[in-house]
Amino acid sequence: MRWLSSALLLALLAAVSALFLRANLGNIALFVPPYRIDLSLNLALFTLALLLAAVYWAARVMQKMADFPEQVRLYRARREEIGGNRALVESVKNFLEGRFARAEKSARAAQSSTSTAGVAALIGARSAHRMQEYSRRDEWLETAERDADVDTARLVASAEMLTEQRQNDAALTAIGRLKGEGRRHIHAMRIALSANLQSGRWDDALKAVRLLEKRNALHAVASRKLKHAIYRELIVAQSHDAQALEAMWRLIPETDRQLPEIALDAARLFNATDAALGQLAIDAIDAALPIAPRDWDETALRLIDEYSRAQVTPARAQLERVEDWLKLAPAMGSTRATLSRAAGQICFREQLWGKSKSYLLESLAADAHPLTLLALARLAEAIGDAGEAAEYFRKAALGLATLSTGSLGVAGSPLARSARYPNNVEPARLTRA
Repeated sequence: MRWLSSALLLALLAAVSALFLRANLGNIALFVPPYRIDLSLNLALFTLALLLAAVYWAARVMQKMADFPEQVRLYRARREEIGGNRALVESVKNFLEGRFARAEKSARAAQSSTSTAGVAALIGARSAHRMQEYSRRDEWLETAERDADVDTARLVASAEMLTEQRQNDAALTAIGRLKGEGRRHIHAMRIALSANLQSGRWDDALKAVRLLEKRNALHAVASRKLKHAIYRELIVAQSHDAQALEAMWRLIPETDRQLPEIALDAARLFNATDAALGQLAIDAIDAALPIAPRDWDETALRLIDEYSRAQVTPARAQLERVEDWLKLAPAMGSTRATLSRAAGQICFREQLWGKSKSYLLESLAADAHPLTLLALARLAEAIGDAGEAAEYFRKAALGLATLSTGSLGVAGSPLARSARYPNNVEPARLTRA
């Protein structure tokens, strides 16, 4: 339909032109001494139109010839860009597939285009890092440094790879450059957290955890475990000095001190560092324990074991608190056994032999735990019943042997410490008893 309209328009224009030329009878005289040239007006107009068209097309040809080198340059640049993009896509694909050698090869091919060279260099650096070719990785990073558009990506990638290589100082330097230029994002904070944890910078790691937690960038369970690990290291570092340990504990926010696992580690250190910190251990455990014994888990039971080791004078209030918990505890099970054992250990420490044995036997009836057997053996040894002590020692040894390695823990764990001093009484004091 379009070509038909064009044909009709041309036909109309031709008809109008023919009518105009037919009615035009003018002449033009050109004097070129000694000659005179007479032309009709129609021929003169036609000749002028041809001359203008020739000049126009000649100018166009000259312009095209002048622009030809630039057109060739643009064509080659476009061809290089297309080739670079294809190589970059191939490099990313191979990297995600785990074919790091092919990814690095494709990244090298993508260097042909300036638009893809920076990103391709980062892919090449990560591929070389995965293959543990650290010298080639550094060369790729130097190549990426030439492209200012990928500067942030280069710093983040450098920090992450250096952290994986455990070059934590260099990684933190890269993160520091990002912060110094006002460029912050969540992933860089996670990298800084890993580097600080690996290098033992516990204060900086704690700040990173809190900041990630504030931005909802860290799962609640992961945040809790990280805080536990960091606080444990912080308080262990002060375990040589009772006053420094207490000061460090009070610096911990109250909400974090109420976490059972943090309170358990702190109570263990309080009891192991200085008997004068017994009340602080009791306060920490009280704040972390759920109100009802029926809601207690394994960590809560460990807190009760540590509660019985906290030395306070007098111990009456401590014993009464355990007895109050016993009234709310189930008739059988590990909760009642742990509470009865704790009451028995407190009585043992106060040399209340009869009451201690009563509670320990009640614990044994609820749950025949090796620690209860060991406590009964120590009690029998203290009152001079060697035969009964030997029998309980034998049963305790068999029970401890059947426990899994995970429940035995390390030397500083409650079970291992209880195996040595089940009632928190050193051998010298036990002899005096």
